[in-house]
Amino acid sequence: MRKKSREKQRNSSNRNPRLEKQKRMKKYRIIKFILKLLIFMALLTGLIVYGFTSPIFNITEIKILGNEKFEEEEYLNLFNLNIGDNIFNFRKSTVISNIKNNAYVESVKIKRKLPTKVEITIEERIATYLISLDENEFAYINNQGYILEKSQEKLPLTIIKGISTEIEKIVEGNRLENEDLEKLQNVIQIKDSMKNIEITKELSQIDITNKFNYILTFEKEAKEVQLGNMSDLSSKMLYMKYVLEQEEGVPGTIYLNQEQVYFSPK
Repeated sequence: MRKKSREKQRNSSNRNPRLEKQKRMKKYRIIKFILKLLIFMALLTGLIVYGFTSPIFNITEIKILGNEKFEEEEYLNLFNLNIGDNIFNFRKSTVISNIKNNAYVESVKIKRKLPTKVEITIEERIATYLISLDENEFAYINNQGYILEKSQEKLPLTIIKGISTEIEKIVEGNRLENEDLEKLQNVIQIKDSMKNIEITKELSQIDITNKFNYILTFEKEAKEVQLGNMSDLSSKMLYMKYVLEQEEGVPGTIYLNQEQVYFSPK
């Protein structure tokens, strides 16, 4: 008993009051942190519930920016988002997906402008070329080769002939196949080159069937241009401009795919 008593006294004397106090303070801080965290979580939960249920956050205005092709009403029908809905009770990704069901839509940005307004900015694709599907139907495409629309209306745009994309794949929202996309970039380069040297004659059609001989048709001028491939394009364009101006109104073919370039009247 005396031995145990002496050990107890020794252990008691070995305790560090400062260390004990530090342990108690550390335990107190942990408990205090947990309590604060619980209070914060409770407040956050309350705010979330309030945000999702309070009429203060019901949508009063949906503003659409960047739309030119379609009226606001046509886009609103795609949104699945209505005046009176809670501003927090929709997923941006879902709304964006709904809007992108329209093939003319390139990109969408959505902003919640608390407490009651939603702002939707739309970037639209622009039809720049036609693909002739048959005598009475056309597909409109943009510079990236996206198929925007199929219609019987012939827009005043250059027709691209000789695409290799299968007719079954010419569907709104789809894109031309890689071979056609590569040729489309050449078509854009040809059009840009014409613009740069101020060829103002209307280019009716480009036949891209053979990438080694692009064929350009100026219907109003009754002229066809055998362009060849894309080599030495700037020189070819200058000669083409010269003939179009000098032989205005004279039907014929401009040969630029030969060693010697020349114009052959009909």
